[in-house]
Amino acid sequence: MFLHNLKIAFRNVRKYKKQTLISLFSLSIGFVCFSLSMLWIRYEMNFDGFHKNAKQMYVVYTASTLSQTGFDRLTPTPLAAYLKETFPEIANATPLELITYFGGRGTVTVENVKFPAVTITVDSSFLRMFDVRILAGSKEFLIPGSNKFAITLKKARQLFGNESPIGKAVNDGANEICAVVSEMSGHSNYSFDFMRAFRPQNPEFAWRSTGSHTIIELHPGIDFEAFEKKLYEHETGEERNSFTRNMKIKPLIKIRLTDPVIERDVKFQHILIFALSGLLVVLCSLFNYLTLFVSRFRIRQKEFALRMVCGASGRSLLAMLSVEFILILLFAVVFGCVLTQLMHKLFFAL
Repeated sequence: MFLHNLKIAFRNVRKYKKQTLISLFSLSIGFVCFSLSMLWIRYEMNFDGFHKNAKQMYVVYTASTLSQTGFDRLTPTPLAAYLKETFPEIANATPLELITYFGGRGTVTVENVKFPAVTITVDSSFLRMFDVRILAGSKEFLIPGSNKFAITLKKARQLFGNESPIGKAVNDGANEICAVVSEMSGHSNYSFDFMRAFRPQNPEFAWRSTGSHTIIELHPGIDFEAFEKKLYEHETGEERNSFTRNMKIKPLIKIRLTDPVIERDVKFQHILIFALSGLLVVLCSLFNYLTLFVSRFRIRQKEFALRMVCGASGRSLLAMLSVEFILILLFAVVFGCVLTQLMHKLFFAL
């Protein structure tokens, strides 16, 4: 019976080609818009979610009159070590600084050719918290004040091909590569091409400058709200308090969506609107298909009457129409999946 209904469904698809094509393309386009927007939302929401203890990692914000929200994630470099020593709830803490100005405006010079580059300044605690491994070379890039630094494997292949980058001089010999490290294994707010150590700081002035981001990792089971309240009320001392007042923490995996300072080509709210628009197109197309499908009933009245005379029941007619209706939906989904796959790379490149 099912095969019989399927044969009739294919016959009607061929018979009403124009209506079928209109329904098929409109449903497919709506499906493509919705699926691509959901992939985009997933991409935005998965930033830094790949770290081993991502759910326990937080970025420290301090009160700031210069920020739109009243809080800023630029903190003094010594704050990470201070928090680790002061609060037993903290398992690990690390300072880091993103530098897009390196050997030129966001570039590094190799054999008189400038290449785009992002450098991250860290200390040894960074390697304990983040899943970044030294693949080759030494740890000299972690020595404070060293002119040596590490390069990611991806950037090394881009600049030097299959040749080993260790020992290579860049920026007219001012710096030397001493190690190759793995890059972040997923989308991150702290992706980098080069890694180097902090420069030695005078303790007297270290607390007076804010340029680092402080990331902490809490022990499992710690009450986030209770700890944040404790941190907010904590006084770091007279000589430090001007830059570390009313501290708050935000989950590392959410700062992409909540921090207004992070540059985005498209706001997350606009992506949600795009997703809703795609869903609306699907619903409108579905309604349009249903309208066209029902409108054919008048044309097919004789066919239905003849089937009833030949002994067909209302239930069998409903089954026949259901197979035809679902067949078009399946075609639309399959065609939409193919289009999504074809457009996936182009869409993300855009």
